Amino acid sequence: MDVVLSPTVQCDADLAGVRHEIASAVLAGLGEVGEQLGGVVLRPHQRTAAGRLISLISQHGGAMLAEPVGVGKTYTALAVAAALGRRVLLAVPAALRGMWAESAEQCGVSAMIVSHEELSRGARPVGVCDFAVVDESHRLRSPSAQRYGAVAELCRTSRVLLVTATPVQNVRADLAVQLALFLGRGVWQMSDEELAAYVVRGRAVENDGRPALSGPHVVELNLHDDCLDEMLALPPPVPARDEAVAAALLSYGLVHQWTSSRAALVRALQRRRARAAALSCAIDAGRQPTRAELSAWTYAGDAMQLAFPEIVTEQIIDPETGADELRGALEKHRAAVEQLLVHLRATADPDDARADALRSIRAAHPGERIIAFCHYAETVNTLRSRLASDNGVAALTAQGARVAGGRITRDEVLTQFTIRPNGAPRESPAERIDLLITTDLLSEGLNLQQASVIVHLDLPWNPARLDQRVGRALRLGSPHKVVTVYTFAPPAAAERRLRIEQRLRDKLGIAQRTIGVAGRILPSPLGVPPQAHDTGRGLAEQESAVNEQLRQWLNSRFSLPRRTEVSIAAAASAHCGFLALVRDRDGARLVANVGGGIETRVASLLDAVAACNGTPAAVDTNRAARVVGQLAVWLDARAGELLVDFRAASTARSRRLALRRTAEVLARAPRHQRAVLAPLADAVRVVATAALGEGAERILESLVQAELPDEAWLRSIATFGALNVRNRWPSISGSPERGGGAVLALILFGQAAPEL
Repeated sequence: MDVVLSPTVQCDADLAGVRHEIASAVLAGLGEVGEQLGGVVLRPHQRTAAGRLISLISQHGGAMLAEPVGVGKTYTALAVAAALGRRVLLAVPAALRGMWAESAEQCGVSAMIVSHEELSRGARPVGVCDFAVVDESHRLRSPSAQRYGAVAELCRTSRVLLVTATPVQNVRADLAVQLALFLGRGVWQMSDEELAAYVVRGRAVENDGRPALSGPHVVELNLHDDCLDEMLALPPPVPARDEAVAAALLSYGLVHQWTSSRAALVRALQRRRARAAALSCAIDAGRQPTRAELSAWTYAGDAMQLAFPEIVTEQIIDPETGADELRGALEKHRAAVEQLLVHLRATADPDDARADALRSIRAAHPGERIIAFCHYAETVNTLRSRLASDNGVAALTAQGARVAGGRITRDEVLTQFTIRPNGAPRESPAERIDLLITTDLLSEGLNLQQASVIVHLDLPWNPARLDQRVGRALRLGSPHKVVTVYTFAPPAAAERRLRIEQRLRDKLGIAQRTIGVAGRILPSPLGVPPQAHDTGRGLAEQESAVNEQLRQWLNSRFSLPRRTEVSIAAAASAHCGFLALVRDRDGARLVANVGGGIETRVASLLDAVAACNGTPAAVDTNRAARVVGQLAVWLDARAGELLVDFRAASTARSRRLALRRTAEVLARAPRHQRAVLAPLADAVRVVATAALGEGAERILESLVQAELPDEAWLRSIATFGALNVRNRWPSISGSPERGGGAVLALILFGQAAPEL
């Protein structure tokens, strides 16, 4: 039987008018940010991102800003903090503390600042904050770390904005564990689409205020370093008592050091030799140390200081293992390491070719500043020594900075690579640094816009490092039109062994699906064709693309008042489906059907929006009635889903235990007590199915396992629920809509298949 449309439905409405109505309602749900923030003028993309973040945080208590490196995320984050927070806390890496303090002052935002390192040492912010910004949140990928626990507790009582250009470092779980800080453990059952809904990342476009990117250009070194077979043939080392030997991983580590520099490989082998000597000393004394006890043997360079095994090692060698067997395996490994070191000393050093390649890059970019990144300090030091006679070369590692004349401060180096205010004194030609060789300690957060050339001396295991390295120079405010990127290709034999590039591409594919990758950051030294991540849109980027399309629907000639009827129009399209504007508890939202049923997947929304751009068509009233009825049923079902977090209830063990014990308490309670316990039991059931952040989950875990009398146990969890289970983050547009929701507007496209 056909559904009859009610008189409040306006069919055959102007298609352009309905598109305008839909766009106005969706975009009005985003927060508004002014152009001026203190002394800073925000760019359009920063205001757009800030508006989306304000909306997400108001509804869910948190969100992630994952814009590409160099587009001004700091100012975007401060704009959100100014709109939502009265007592703002900034949790940032120690190296970026000064930059954040300066930026907050420019924006007129008063904030407390605590470093990640302080949180890791157990420090806690003084005073109460209601809004927290966590910079470089990809550092919070380990839930067992003290730093993660501190931020989780912070998110329990305040709203939070996570900021990182590279949230996915290696695996998809990297993103989930960060979002769990405010979404809770239900994230582990969320799809990529659902996770991406809490991430704001605009599509990188040309002319976004940053320089153009040239490269990455592959530098072939033509190295003839034939020690690969010897490295792979090394016998496995003897492990400490509490270690297991993963021979393949140890081989990969050596080969990776080899691809960076001969110096990095030699130093790694020397460390193995020193470790073998320490173990040999312990075995001769009848002891087998743990890994921690081995740290009593100190090693620096070629010098090693042995400790007394009887003092630092408690465990006597197991007679069944046998000292002779351990000693034999140890000697076999030590001899092979020594033989490889002798072989390396007798062959040409390929690091000379690496130094010559850097000279060639400098010659190709006269007068430009160059930053060369690598993973190992030994690579930095060996290249610095080979370029010591060249003017304008500096090296920076965790141990400090050096130029040809000796040590200088880290700030003295970085000052030459940052934009200085007008009138600031310039360095003399003799002090000028054109080439900075550094480890990845400079690859996060710093504004080094004076550089226009980035060199990857090696390929890190983590592809996010590539993006971070390039982002030091590819930034807003750069005086350069182009930033050029070079990548030193690893030896071909090592590439075949390690498949470094393919490993990086696999990891980039994970980041691309959920977040998106800004530009082409990975070269193809072996001629591998570009992969999907070079051109495709990530799910978070698609969300921005939907809003961009909706803005094109806005037309100043329309000024539609809010009304109660459903506006319906139709568009000609080769595809059949619909796009609807509905209102639920979270406000106005888009839903679509592009052939697979009603859904909110961003890819489907993009397809539906594109289909609605067709020419106007007549509305099939019978089809419109069926769609409105389907949407009403869908909204009723969704209203129930929003009230109960079934995913968290099934994921968190503590919630299942709470439900089980509650049932047991009621079952064994005397009849006269059940009237008192029943309301408390209902409160516990609410807690067990409510959305909680990770900090609250941890408290609930301890409460559920508490040894308390039944009534006291129920009251403790009920009290916890009163403090933590509520709509803590009121909508910016007022109280959220309750009930089943409503259909506000509908655009049909294409022709429905005839009913049989």
